[in-house]
Amino acid sequence: MRNLFLHSVAGLAIVGVAALTAPIPQADAAPQIKQITTPWGNATTLAPETGFERFAKFEDDRSFHADIAFYETVLSYAPVDDPRVVFLLANAYIVTNQQKHGLDFYETQLATYEVEMRAETRAVYLSAYALLRATYAERVGLLSRIGWVNDTFEILKEADKITDGQNPLVHWASGLIYTQVPGFFGKREEAKEHLEWLIDRPELEPTPGFYREAYRHLATLSRHKGDKEMARTYLNLSGYSETAPETLFMGWFATSAEEGLRFTPRPMIEEVEPGRVFAVQGFGFSELHFIVSANGEELISIDAGTQPYSLKAGIQYLRNQLPELPPLTTVFVTHSHWDHVGGHSYFRLLDPKIKFYGRANFGGTLERADRNHVYNQFRGEGFKADWITTYAPDVPISDPMTVTVGGSTFELVPATGGETEDALLIFDQEFNLAFAGDVLMPFYGEPWVEEGYVREAVATIDSILSRGPRRILHGHYGLTGIYGEPQQLSTYRRTFKWLIDEVDAYLVNGYSAEDIRRLNLIPPSLYAHPEGFFGYVASRDHVIARLSDHMTGIWRENIDGDDPRGLDTLTLTEYGRMMDVYFDMSESKIERGLKRMIRGGDNELALKMASAALRRHPDNTDIRDLRNEAADRLRSATQYFDPFRFVTYTELSGQYQPELPTEAME
Repeated sequence: MRNLFLHSVAGLAIVGVAALTAPIPQADAAPQIKQITTPWGNATTLAPETGFERFAKFEDDRSFHADIAFYETVLSYAPVDDPRVVFLLANAYIVTNQQKHGLDFYETQLATYEVEMRAETRAVYLSAYALLRATYAERVGLLSRIGWVNDTFEILKEADKITDGQNPLVHWASGLIYTQVPGFFGKREEAKEHLEWLIDRPELEPTPGFYREAYRHLATLSRHKGDKEMARTYLNLSGYSETAPETLFMGWFATSAEEGLRFTPRPMIEEVEPGRVFAVQGFGFSELHFIVSANGEELISIDAGTQPYSLKAGIQYLRNQLPELPPLTTVFVTHSHWDHVGGHSYFRLLDPKIKFYGRANFGGTLERADRNHVYNQFRGEGFKADWITTYAPDVPISDPMTVTVGGSTFELVPATGGETEDALLIFDQEFNLAFAGDVLMPFYGEPWVEEGYVREAVATIDSILSRGPRRILHGHYGLTGIYGEPQQLSTYRRTFKWLIDEVDAYLVNGYSAEDIRRLNLIPPSLYAHPEGFFGYVASRDHVIARLSDHMTGIWRENIDGDDPRGLDTLTLTEYGRMMDVYFDMSESKIERGLKRMIRGGDNELALKMASAALRRHPDNTDIRDLRNEAADRLRSATQYFDPFRFVTYTELSGQYQPELPTEAME
């Protein structure tokens, strides 16, 4: 792992209604509005608060990153209690080498909102600030570096003191930083204490996978002490073997070529309703939901998993924990994407009498899903086409209907808006729950195929909200965290509709998707609704891309006409020839350029140029290592919201993300 300290922080998720909906202190002044001059008049978007005007600007030589622009803007108005926001911004600064900007931003926030911050909130900000200082220390002059590091220790001590030593994020930041500093600082025993505090309290783990780095750093401390056996034990508990990525990961994804991607790094069961409704996670790409009928005699499944073997493992895991569950009789299919019907054959094998309810127009979704992927870590390299092509509902649904199973009543409502045209909303009348499948998957369709019903999704959201569900359960872990509460979904609906209208106006006037992304479009009212931050930023770039794809042709204009897309046939081969033949760049010069790109935060550019250079110099291991580093940083930046990019960058970096052994939780 790179020194000094850390290479990346990840997407933390302390999921809870209080954290998600904690009111943000209102700024005294009205929000600052940025006027954008366009051919059809002035458009508006939220701009940083007074005193923060220098942020969210990417002119000159600062590399552009949409997530940083968003967080710098919305967080400028007040501190936010949700620690995920604070740490996600810190992670974005670190993986793009923009710590200098991050230090300035957090210093400004801590000074401006010192009075408004609660102790817990301030501790989170201080911990994120300490991480930025730690990763920036190598750029501090040698004569000042020791003082810089000691000042960082004092910041961590303050964070620990004001939370009475009870905040897991403070312990995590302290343990990792103290492990990474050179031994002469004498911090290794303190590091061990902080990390052991975490693993002794598994119930406080903020998100599945968060303690992965605690185990990895305990392995490092054990190696320092010469205890190879304990180091190996801790490393295994982190999920890694003898080697580990140079980037820190504590988000929830796990991937392998054999089994594909899982949304949680280990098996989990959440009792949504004690003894009656269960969410089973960690078995395939999607989440499994099961409902015990009102009379206790039937088990109902929402969807049919990703693969037959992962679905089988998920059901066995549930029954091992709850052996008195009744037999499965009914399956409600939210849509026929491969990760929601891929295991249906196991259900048929389990009991041929199991009845499947699904949309009558499922065929188009299956046809699009019946394709081969270059990247094995999506579905798994052994994924078989007939796992999905043999699916068909026993009860095809075209109109709303009410179904009673074992005394439990469900309203089944067809919907078009969202990912696919064959969506089915399922409303559990007894518990007032909505099962939404993937109608709010931020990509609005699998990114590799032409699908998605973005504009129609507004009506789908209205259909959900109009029924007043107590909670909305989605087809993937994480989506329920950002769209699962009615307040979250209501806020998202307003911001989503605003974004669609704005993007449409830009597209019909010649803007490209890339042009629009750089405008940092944010609804002016969003600053006061932190419960909507994640839902909006998770989908914003994808909504822009989908609308652009649907509204433009095989050629696409851009704002000034200098960079039209679709006209040329340039590939990595041409870019490689450009560097080698026309610019006369030696391999060492290419390497120096790639290092500067990464240091400047241009990871996407570095990945593309390194891949192009490898077309000319396939045996150059230094260029390949730089390509892998760029991909590794990119996957770290996407590990919370974007499973598709995460898998792609993981494979491009030549790695995988291992699951966690169950012993780590025990």
